[in-house]
Amino acid sequence: MLSKREMVLLIAGILLQFLLSSALSTNDHESGDAPIASNGQKFPWNKMRLPNRIIPLHYDLLIHPNLTTLSFTGVAKIEVSVKQDTNSIVLHSKYLEITSATIALTQDGIAQHEKAMNVLEFPPYEQIALQSIEPLGAGEKYIININYAANLSDGFYGFYKSSYKTQDGKTRLLASTHFEPTSARMAFPCFDEPSFKANFSVKIRRGSQYIALSNMPMVREGLFEDHFAVSVRMSTYLVAFIVCDFKSVSAVTSTGIKVSIYAVPDKWSQTHYALEAAVKLLEFYENYFNIYFPLPKQDLVAIPDFQSGAMENWGLITYRETALLYDSVTSSASDKLWITMVIGHELAHQWFGNLVTMEWWNDIWLNEGFARYMEFVSVGATYPKLQVDDYLLNTCFGAMGRDSMNSSRAISTVAESPTQIKEMFDTVSYEKGACILHMLRNFLTEEVFQSGLVSYLRKYSYGNAKNEDLWNSMANVSKIYSDNQGYFSSKTKQNYLYTEGHLDIKEVMNTWTLQKGLPVIIVEHSGSLIRLRQERFLKGVLPEDPVWESLQSGYLWHIPLTYITSSSDRIGRYLLKTKSDTIKLDKEADWVKFNVDMNGYYIVHYEHSGWDALVNLLDQDHTLLSMKDRTHLIHNAFQLVSLPTDVLEIVYSVGAQSADGWEYLLKKYIQSMSGAEKIKIVNALAATRDPEKLAQLLEIGMEGNVIKLQDLAHVVAAVSRNPVGHLLAWNFVKTNWNKLIEKFELGSFTIRWLMVGTTSHRKNWRRLVAFVIV
Repeated sequence: MLSKREMVLLIAGILLQFLLSSALSTNDHESGDAPIASNGQKFPWNKMRLPNRIIPLHYDLLIHPNLTTLSFTGVAKIEVSVKQDTNSIVLHSKYLEITSATIALTQDGIAQHEKAMNVLEFPPYEQIALQSIEPLGAGEKYIININYAANLSDGFYGFYKSSYKTQDGKTRLLASTHFEPTSARMAFPCFDEPSFKANFSVKIRRGSQYIALSNMPMVREGLFEDHFAVSVRMSTYLVAFIVCDFKSVSAVTSTGIKVSIYAVPDKWSQTHYALEAAVKLLEFYENYFNIYFPLPKQDLVAIPDFQSGAMENWGLITYRETALLYDSVTSSASDKLWITMVIGHELAHQWFGNLVTMEWWNDIWLNEGFARYMEFVSVGATYPKLQVDDYLLNTCFGAMGRDSMNSSRAISTVAESPTQIKEMFDTVSYEKGACILHMLRNFLTEEVFQSGLVSYLRKYSYGNAKNEDLWNSMANVSKIYSDNQGYFSSKTKQNYLYTEGHLDIKEVMNTWTLQKGLPVIIVEHSGSLIRLRQERFLKGVLPEDPVWESLQSGYLWHIPLTYITSSSDRIGRYLLKTKSDTIKLDKEADWVKFNVDMNGYYIVHYEHSGWDALVNLLDQDHTLLSMKDRTHLIHNAFQLVSLPTDVLEIVYSVGAQSADGWEYLLKKYIQSMSGAEKIKIVNALAATRDPEKLAQLLEIGMEGNVIKLQDLAHVVAAVSRNPVGHLLAWNFVKTNWNKLIEKFELGSFTIRWLMVGTTSHRKNWRRLVAFVIV
């Protein structure tokens, strides 16, 4: 029998699937019927993925934003190579008004005799087709010239408007981009898939009161038009440009890379810590990967309106202000840790994601999981006092909680539509991806792991890769280490000979990336004999439930086990590849503890007297187990008895209970220049028991003037956590659903957060059911 809480989450999942199925109904076009363009003609392509018969080589972009009319015009000149004879070029375009399109054959890079092309639009797939009267011949190169216009987006994707208030109350406007995963098509017509890499030349027209930024350094500054250097070969989602009036602070790394931090002028003083961290972390990555950063500059920009934490645009990383700006007066130690980790994450992307990009979005974890894990590696090495090891434990605990639900997904999952692709940016890709890489690094050793990464990055530089390409690189390095025993440290030898034989890395890691969930290891220990068996770890389902067997069927992991015992100082290692197995110890032991320092991604349960033996050990001398091992035991014990481990923290709630206190906090929020302090104030405002104040807070969040629209989901979730605000928050989302979808896009992080925030804490799930039915 499901609890009410479980039922709420189940219905929320049904709701999302219901909404997504409506959004994805256009997939019916892939049945083979020719889709119909918006003008009534047949559209020449019937799949969501673009054909491979045309390959982009170079984009020459001229972008002219108007911050008065909140619109922009553009010219996209795209040099393409034809791989198969065709009469049409299919590419992406969303919300762009195409005013003209021409094509010209090139000879020695020079366009010959431009000819007009017919433009067909197919909005369900966000595609356009450019039709040529004459066939385009295989092996030839052409230049497409497209003129277009559009409005700056009101949301947080594409080329969108942002604003901020100065200390004297004046509103300033700017325009910025966010293209990942599928929104470059909102700023210029393009082949908007990660495998279609090309070089980019960007020109920005602007007013004299603004500056322009893009991926590459400026090579020519004009009165109204700035030209930027030709980029390295990269995917469309990494292109970026900004028109703003920000101030910056700069420094140069030991290898000559200019690093700059940009922010609104009133917050310029909060940029200095980020500059120090960015320089230090960029130098770390160059040394760790043994590959120089390939661009001459790296900008980090704090955008006032930004939906996610940051975006790794190559050479022009954009951030939410709270993820980049550090106020020495109001920011806390945890704020400094957060800023450092986000900078480490985005700079790691300059290699993992930018230099080498996943072939398709089903392997986005190759970008995000690696960047997430490299946060811990890089910050641990450069800022040891921040103690990121504790943060890594918490990250893996969170991933296990999500992964223990049957609603989880495999790390590598099919994703075709833009909505499905957005949903891939979740706990599984980031946190679980990082945790299984930590496990891989631990049993391969740092030497082999690092060498494998360098080999992978060098082989696929400026290209695309899949899951198996990474495992093959790791395997090749392992073989080199094996064949050249002199390369081995003693630790490497011990780990590589994990089960007295060679390790099939691809076979092992496929069990972690191609199936969802995580295992629980059941340990039965007696004397010198350890019996092991593995099951899928599931929360909310018991062995006596009828669905138990079906949910367990077909799941098998290759688990690199580590263990310590009372009878040996050595860490034991064993690769469990079957449902059950046994380990014979050299000596009898009083106790055994598996998953040393929680380096593995699995839960452990000790049968019979196993738990008692560990409790007795801790009673006698708790220092015999490391802090990580003790933390791991506590976490596993709580997981196995299905007790909640998250604690609701209410900050500053006492002062917000009075009307005067609430108004004072709202005024303080308006005056504060610290993003970290603003988050604390929102939590306090949402803790009031006055429903009128809660309703006022929700409306303020929706208006986007006092509280940034990017923080609306946080406001709604905070109100929903308040027992007085449960129903208020739910009705608010339901009433404003269409506006929310228009602002944030279905499947986005914000929409998911709004749904989870207003359903996971609700007691009356019948209203949720009613909303789904209606």
